[in-house]
Amino acid sequence: MAIGDYPAEYNPRIHGPYDPARFYGKPDTPFGQVKLGDLGSWLARRNKSPQAIAGVFSRGQTRRRKH
Repeated sequence: MAIGDYPAEYNPRIHGPYDPARFYGKPDTPFGQVKLGDLGSWLARRNKSPQAIAGVFSRGQTRRRKH
């Protein structure tokens, strides 16, 4: 995915109009529900690429502007 492209998981037929504040990937266990023994494997499943990190901040900013 290049900068400015839609996420690969986004499908306009399923999701409707694109919302930059929404995560379109496969849902995982929320951080608040992760058990201490499972924390290592939960962290290993995170996408740590620069684009993923930028997406987290972008979604956070968009959510903050909406409220």
